[in-house]
Amino acid sequence: MTVQTSASRPAGKSVGAASVGVLLTLVIFAVVFLAFLIAPLLALLLAFVAYTVMRPRAHSTTSSGPGSPAGSGQAASGFGAGAQ
Repeated sequence: MTVQTSASRPAGKSVGAASVGVLLTLVIFAVVFLAFLIAPLLALLLAFVAYTVMRPRAHSTTSSGPGSPAGSGQAASGFGAGAQ
């Protein structure tokens, strides 16, 4: 008659290895979560920078507004000219 002295299941991880695995999982989760939060903000920032770089510069010698002809002597006409 033989007696089996080994454990019925193999030994698991040590407490240190398990805690390192939990910490690593939490770090990976935090990095991915923050990346999904920050990526849209970075895309909006890049779009704003591209907009400010690509838009034409406004000069002070042009008309002072869409409804005023800026001293050209002509009456404004058409859409947005107002009641004149």
